[in-house]
Amino acid sequence: MKKLLNLFCVALIAVSAMFVSCSSDSNNDDSAGGPLDTPKYESSSALYNITDANSAYKSIEFTASGNYVITKNTGSRAAAPTFISPIDATRSVTYQNIIYGTYTKNGDTYVLDGFGTITVKGGANNAVSLDITTTDGTQITVGAQPQAQYSSSTKTNMLCRTWIFSKIRVSGSYQGTSFDRTFNTYEEYDKEMRGGDGGSVYPQQVIFTKSGTYVVFYTNGMLAVSTWKWDNEEAGTARYSWNYESLNDPSKSGTINIAFEGSQLLITESVSGGQGTTISVVYYLVEVQ
Repeated sequence: MKKLLNLFCVALIAVSAMFVSCSSDSNNDDSAGGPLDTPKYESSSALYNITDANSAYKSIEFTASGNYVITKNTGSRAAAPTFISPIDATRSVTYQNIIYGTYTKNGDTYVLDGFGTITVKGGANNAVSLDITTTDGTQITVGAQPQAQYSSSTKTNMLCRTWIFSKIRVSGSYQGTSFDRTFNTYEEYDKEMRGGDGGSVYPQQVIFTKSGTYVVFYTNGMLAVSTWKWDNEEAGTARYSWNYESLNDPSKSGTINIAFEGSQLLITESVSGGQGTTISVVYYLVEVQ
């Protein structure tokens, strides 16, 4: 299966990897907060699943950091990674069934850069209606149901925001040879660990949401939208899958370790295999401001 961030491509190592979980700090309480400020749109973050069968849209999500992800009512939301145009915050980006961009709020109305506006109105039995006006002047109203969100806790509140990569640490052993290297750029990692020319594709930005959405943006404009949940929040382990139906299937999903050093997010993913191979990669990320 696909790795969390597709960085386990060390050229010297060709093994059938199996996932192993890693230990973490045990800091977890039921209060909000931590060393990170609350994201600007935390109170506005939500995932709305469209209930109108004839709607052009399947779901609309607003993230705590001011990103939006719209899934068209065609194909699968988890069909990723897919190739899109480079990210541009002044417009929306569309590929196949995903529309992505940034948003601001004007009262009860979301203003989606490059897409239009969406006003959320309350309804009965927790249902809502969405008044959508696109940039070409098209106006529609659709019914929607908010998706349940993960409960607030220190780790969840700190994790669920938009992140950008800072550095990569790769350690482990291969055929009895140990290594432990830290790279400040992916170009360094690509050249020294993979024998590349520094031009390979690598993940640049990551979003986690309380609705269980996990998004990765790559340097060449690739976009991957998938799902995650805590496996053991106290231990800091989480499970992810590129197929929404496989999140609870250990054979079709992977585990990662989530920890924090001050305001930095550390994501650790490990593999072990034949010929005495063990690899641990730690991705260091900082919040996108």
